[in-house]
Amino acid sequence: MKKLFPLLYICLFFGDSVCIFSPQYAIEIQDDTYEIGGKEDVMSRYEYLRLLTANPKTGFIPTNIHASEQEFGRKIQFKNSSLRTQQNPLQLQAVGPTNVGGRTRAVAFDIRDENIILAGGVSGGVWKSTDGGLSWSKKSHLENRNSITCIVQDIRVGKEDTWYHGTGELVGNSARARGAPFRGNGIYKSTDNGESWHPISSTQEDDLSQFKSQFQYIWAIEINPKNEEQDEVLVATYGGILRSIDGGDSWNAVLGDRLFDLGDSIDIRRIYTSSYTSLERSENGVFYATLSKQNTFLSTLDIPLPKSGFYFSKNGSDWTEITPFMPGAQHNRTVIGTSPSNPDVAYFMTDVDTVTMIGSEIKLTNTVVILEHQLNLINDSTKVKGFDPIPRHTPNDNEIDTQDSYNMTIRVHPENSNLIFVGAVNLYRSTDGLRTKKNITQIGGYNLDGGFSSYPNHHPDQHELVFLPSDPTSALSASDGGLIKTENINATMVAWQSRNEGFITSQFFSIAQSKIPNDPTMIGGMQDNGTDLTTDGSLSWQGIIGGDGGYAATTNDNALWLASFQNGQTLRLTFNNSFDISSFRRVDPAGLVAIANSNYLFINPFLLDPNNQNRMFCAGGNHLYIHPNISQIPGGSQTPTNIGWSKVNETPLQRGQISALDISLDSENVYYGTTDGNLFRLDNAANETQFNIVDITSNFFPKEANISSISVNPENNQHILVIFSNYTVISIFESTDGGESFENISGNLEENVDGSGSGPSIRWGEIIPLTDGNLYLVGTSIGVYSTKKLDETTTTWTKESPNLLGNAVVTMMDYRPSDGNLAIATHGNGIYTAQVQDFKQIETATQETSPFQVLAAYPNPFIGKTKIHYSIPENGEVRMDILSQNGKLIRTILWAFQYAGKNTVVWEGNNTTGYPVANGIYHYRIRYKNQTKTGKLILRN
Repeated sequence: MKKLFPLLYICLFFGDSVCIFSPQYAIEIQDDTYEIGGKEDVMSRYEYLRLLTANPKTGFIPTNIHASEQEFGRKIQFKNSSLRTQQNPLQLQAVGPTNVGGRTRAVAFDIRDENIILAGGVSGGVWKSTDGGLSWSKKSHLENRNSITCIVQDIRVGKEDTWYHGTGELVGNSARARGAPFRGNGIYKSTDNGESWHPISSTQEDDLSQFKSQFQYIWAIEINPKNEEQDEVLVATYGGILRSIDGGDSWNAVLGDRLFDLGDSIDIRRIYTSSYTSLERSENGVFYATLSKQNTFLSTLDIPLPKSGFYFSKNGSDWTEITPFMPGAQHNRTVIGTSPSNPDVAYFMTDVDTVTMIGSEIKLTNTVVILEHQLNLINDSTKVKGFDPIPRHTPNDNEIDTQDSYNMTIRVHPENSNLIFVGAVNLYRSTDGLRTKKNITQIGGYNLDGGFSSYPNHHPDQHELVFLPSDPTSALSASDGGLIKTENINATMVAWQSRNEGFITSQFFSIAQSKIPNDPTMIGGMQDNGTDLTTDGSLSWQGIIGGDGGYAATTNDNALWLASFQNGQTLRLTFNNSFDISSFRRVDPAGLVAIANSNYLFINPFLLDPNNQNRMFCAGGNHLYIHPNISQIPGGSQTPTNIGWSKVNETPLQRGQISALDISLDSENVYYGTTDGNLFRLDNAANETQFNIVDITSNFFPKEANISSISVNPENNQHILVIFSNYTVISIFESTDGGESFENISGNLEENVDGSGSGPSIRWGEIIPLTDGNLYLVGTSIGVYSTKKLDETTTTWTKESPNLLGNAVVTMMDYRPSDGNLAIATHGNGIYTAQVQDFKQIETATQETSPFQVLAAYPNPFIGKTKIHYSIPENGEVRMDILSQNGKLIRTILWAFQYAGKNTVVWEGNNTTGYPVANGIYHYRIRYKNQTKTGKLILRN
């Protein structure tokens, strides 16, 4: 997703403290439209998340590890239940965002009262609203399988309190990776109108170490309201359509394959069956279903799937095939939309790979086919008609892009069979039954101009559309942005309103809180929902930039903010008193990274020096980069810059990319780790002329595993935690001597001593000094764990806040040592905070005060660039000019707010237009609080 900055005034000069204002205009943050599937991403989201979690020996995520690790976590909690009284557990508080929804595939109105809505996030659980979506409360148990993919109500009279929901997302769940989708564990049932949910035991698996039940992926559920005597339920699962006549107690396969209750040695991934199935019941009681020709795990080009196709059934048990003739095509996922006002008509939206031979090579071309099926129940005759109204592009050239079957829906208006809505990345409306292009209008997703901002108040990536029963002019849209409502879906320009208030399903990658004690301001990056900010502790957050939000940071005084989105694109921002953006600049060294023949990670780390907040370290693939003064970078541009950036390690890493960073509170040491398990310590990090890099990779570290987090003790720069995020490896290591030696402290978070088994993926670590020792925290794929006592391999970790945080995937934490406040980011359940009890207050090291003076210009004479070092006694505005020998202004290289202590500015031997100047003698002039210092430079290129 992409967002616009609000209308604002923009600084167009050097720095941020004094601005030359331009007229108001909107700024668009550009990023890649292919956010699922990664067709244009070098390091896509999928690859990044595979990197985090895959077994480094095999390159694959262990089969069904999410279910296995949850069961493992329950065992830990049971064993440690007696230890809860021995610690001060964190008292967590949810802080939203209540106005930013995460990916939602399931939503339905209560047939008796449309103010009651049930909806499910794919990693956020089941939620219920009793006021039409104005507010929500979570109803699913924290330890249930909360990957909700579909939901349905039993609409028979007297049975309306019964609901069913399915679990398991085959395509797109970013808490896992493409090679290991987010498997569910069957179907859940509620008999109290969605207030509580219980698993249907026949759909559950006791042994979750293998993929051996098709109930682990549920595409759709339908009940049969015509069957008054039996609780008849039909389910579209991986491999086939299943039917139960006893409310789910027992099942039989009525279409496709029966793939449950298999032997322990059976892995369904090895069976040629349909990965994608679909199911829809029409108003006249006819069931439609499809089984794909595609298997996501095995190639089907040479081995046909004889049961694949399109079908209908009048009783849910006997099926008639109506597969259209599509020569040379492999139909992948299909979604179905029936017409309530003309129930003999159904539409099939199919993601198709057309297969053509070019010489001896097979070529696949992806397209979208929409088919209309007309059924005559009197004589059981059928007719299928194909359309090509949206072959790949709409009239405004926005693609109808399903992103490899990820986002697809087709719905027919309840009162008008010619009013059809097609959802992929964008949402479209046809007013003539898909007959002509000219009557197709885009009404959601990306903006109408084909750019990367959103359609007003809507969101890309469509999954469902439901109409209000009392007034089908109104509709509720479910997408990667949660739930959004319109009161007039027929309008020329459809007006949408968020219905995410309290629907806390946002999927965070990162969180950063203000460094000011007791300040509730926080900024965080979310999957497909950009980077948002809260300033007053309220649960409603405001959008800052779009895309897949990455790392964020702020200076000690909140003067500068940094926010990033996918592939390392990082912006420096300032805000006015209302927290509207007052200036911006992209500051990452993308050009240098590309020149080094490397790439950013999809979610790319950076950090600011705690003692000079203009000083920035940035991971750039096989190099660590440093900028001595990011306020020097001219404002007002979204183009990346190389101004001032230099490499910390001149020799590139031989393998892997830099994946984790931390800096000691005294700025003397920067620790950085890589995607292949190497760890380095940068000594003398506060002084670029004395940098010293030490390889501190331990022989005990897992080979080729990903370092996801490094935590430095705020009061001891030699005490660190190093976290490895992959499954099946030892995950947590401690060093008390700056990395000279390490101990494995994973303890009971590993099932086996070598790290193998069902232990969770550890994503983050924190060392928190207390008045009587330290508190150690780790964020994992099944919640937060803590201990006050490290005892090597026997360390006992205890789960924090199991009744609030539960098994949420914890991606990052940010601790503020000045006041003991902790912020926790989850992938699916928003942000939490906690006040650490008995914390030890630690302040950032105080900079040595010295008068305003020039310290050095080095090198001088210089070739290429030189660095001018100076100090100031207090924070303040500094201007630095380069002058010719006769006093003519060549360039203003700095005019910005600077921090007390030592500062550095880079001059690269160029003028205001960026062109190199001639060799010779130049002068620099530094102005600070009505004082001026000068010096001489000699350029010799």
